Amino acid sequence: MSERTSGRGAAPDASSPTPPRSARARVGRARMLLVMAGAAAGRVRTFLGRADVSAGGVDAFRARADARVGRVRTFLVRAGAAAGRVGRPSVVTAVPAVLALAAGLWDLGGPPLWRDEAATVSAAVRTLPQTAHLLSSVDAVHGLYYALMHVVVGVFGTAEVALRLPSVLAGALAAAGTGALGRALGLPRAGLYGGTLLALMPIFSRYVQEARPYAMTTAAAVGVTLLLVRVLRSPTPAALAGYAVALTALAYLNLFAFLVAGAHGVVVVLSRGPLARWACATAASSAAVAPLAWLGSGQGAQVSWIRRPEAADAGRLAVQMFGDLGATTPPRWPGLAPPGPLGVAALTALGVAPLAWVLALLGLALGLVSGIRAARAARAASPACRAKVGAGERGDPFKAGWRGAGGYTALVRVTVPWLLVPATVLLAASWAAHPVYVFRYVLCCVPAAALLAGAGLAALPTGVAVAALAAWIGLSVPGQLATRGPDGRQDDPRPVLALLASASRPGDGVMFVPAKVRKYVTVYPSIFGRLSDVALARSPEWDGSFGGREVGPRVLAARLAELRTLWVVGHTGKAGLTGRRLDVVTRSFVPAGRWTSRGMYAERYEARGDPRANAAGSRGAGGGTGRIGQAER
Repeated sequence: MSERTSGRGAAPDASSPTPPRSARARVGRARMLLVMAGAAAGRVRTFLGRADVSAGGVDAFRARADARVGRVRTFLVRAGAAAGRVGRPSVVTAVPAVLALAAGLWDLGGPPLWRDEAATVSAAVRTLPQTAHLLSSVDAVHGLYYALMHVVVGVFGTAEVALRLPSVLAGALAAAGTGALGRALGLPRAGLYGGTLLALMPIFSRYVQEARPYAMTTAAAVGVTLLLVRVLRSPTPAALAGYAVALTALAYLNLFAFLVAGAHGVVVVLSRGPLARWACATAASSAAVAPLAWLGSGQGAQVSWIRRPEAADAGRLAVQMFGDLGATTPPRWPGLAPPGPLGVAALTALGVAPLAWVLALLGLALGLVSGIRAARAARAASPACRAKVGAGERGDPFKAGWRGAGGYTALVRVTVPWLLVPATVLLAASWAAHPVYVFRYVLCCVPAAALLAGAGLAALPTGVAVAALAAWIGLSVPGQLATRGPDGRQDDPRPVLALLASASRPGDGVMFVPAKVRKYVTVYPSIFGRLSDVALARSPEWDGSFGGREVGPRVLAARLAELRTLWVVGHTGKAGLTGRRLDVVTRSFVPAGRWTSRGMYAERYEARGDPRANAAGSRGAGGGTGRIGQAER
């Protein structure tokens, strides 16, 4: 019997030349590994031979490969960045724009249209020839804005929301532009924070929710400053032409905003930019603005109401420029004494302005420190290096250290002149010559304060910056509520209008004191349309004015003889019926009451011999007098 059949458990013969099965398998696998290793070694040798890489040329081969990989990586990064810029808006501009839009739309129709907004309605509803007639005698400096609002009113009507929506959109553009300006100066975080702070400023919301040109002026000032940065970077003919056109549009929105050009001149000098070419562009813009300035100078009566600024106005400017409404004292209520100096200081500290001052000072300090360090580094450099850096600063300041830490210096160079020059010039002119300073004329400088404060906020650690931003939002709430309340505007005509709607009868007479109050007829035709305007001789549209032309005493007396009730509507703080007009009225009428609201009043007169006039006479002149629900005297 053979070994195979004798039993599977039998041990092999030690003298047998054949190794065991497991050993043969291991040897086979080892041979296979050797064959594969040899084949791999052959392929490596073949690859090295084909690449012509010898033992001494490996480093050169690797360097060439790394260079190719680096170029591909750079191309991909740039392509991705370009695709990101084209495909989606930057966070630096989108976040401030959304916040400004949300703040502007919040209760947009709540505040009533006040006297200046009534002027917008009166001008916008006219035909273009009638508007041109108006501008030839009054408000020529607002002609561009009235033309734009003529289109808006023709499409959307004269509701509060429709009238104010263009200003809201302009506010969103201003906030987004502030973010873009910070990014252009090399500090995108400063732009993001600056645009956010601007969007949440109560003073900014005050004018964003108004049918007047000041929000558009602010957006235009930001855009012109962006174009200035482009000129500093690359002063091509196209950049200079765009800057000149934008500067002209800014002046036609608000003539006083052209003072921003003076601030830009300081920026160009500090930046060692192309001063001669900038001056040529500004001169061309000045020539285009000259006709408007000449026409506006003949309408000086439009600013005759401005009083000479006092020292307190300069302090209020510092509060308003950094975000607060500037009303540091509350209204005087009966029985309450006005606050003392400590109370005024406490009320001021409750707003956003003190926090903005601290952040702006931090941003200013960083700009000064980085500028000093850059100057010291330039002095310590070799002559050849200094010449190269100087040439770079004159040609492209962004390549000469405006990026990174130098970005703070560039930001300070742009924002500080923008913040100071227009307001300083207006205040100096008001003190030395004719009063022309009103804060809304320098509202276009508020983005500079916001961007400077944003630079200080960007220098803080992220956690501290978020906490400071949250504190800003909390401190802005009282101001945001105040600007949307009944005292948020100079006028609150709604109580007087409600009184006229409920107490007047069709056919009652109405007089306006002064005549410009007649602007409200266009805003509220349902109320004034049923009343007889007894003093009107020629309508404002045909007269080329806001008040129209009124009749003389004789014609007025004849018209009053046909009435039983006369209403007199006017602005508080202005002279009421005086002189011959008062004599004509009191000859046939007796006072029956006087009511006031914020900025407006209404008086009722009853014809002599009428039973209601006898009742009013028995009560006395003050019988119907009050503050729309509160006794005035």
